[in-house]
Amino acid sequence: MLAHKLILDAVVDNSYKLIAIHCSVEEYKLAFLLNKHLNLRLSRGRNDIDLRIKSSLAVFALYTYNDEQKYCDYFLISNKCKGQSIKTTADFGSLFGEEEMSSETIYLLPEFKKVDFFLKIEEDSDLVSEALLLERIKEIPQIATAYSIEINKIKSKENLIFD
Repeated sequence: MLAHKLILDAVVDNSYKLIAIHCSVEEYKLAFLLNKHLNLRLSRGRNDIDLRIKSSLAVFALYTYNDEQKYCDYFLISNKCKGQSIKTTADFGSLFGEEEMSSETIYLLPEFKKVDFFLKIEEDSDLVSEALLLERIKEIPQIATAYSIEINKIKSKENLIFD
């Protein structure tokens, strides 16, 4: 009897929009500015995004808002984080290894290293106008620029799953 093997590839939902924001303020200040200019209610999420990349651990603060009128969710997250890298070295004649901790910059989406923040909008219908949203974001004086990112150009889509 032959055995059948079924493989389920990673299912990635593409029903979201992603806006890249270049800005030099802290994430809580950007959340405040977006709330003020876009009439949102972004607030710090209960859980942060924890990523382990190679031997480094990075924690990204997550701001969320659930718009019940438009049936969509907004997520604001920083692209850059100072992570702790742990390197273990063991000497040949030593019984114990030594751990060396160093700080390094870790990116949520490494292919967009120049982007400071991402605004992810998950929606089932197209009630949110991305062009109008971008226009209003660019009017904020503290923001250098903002633009939308095509979902198919993102290589590390699994880092954008916040559930």
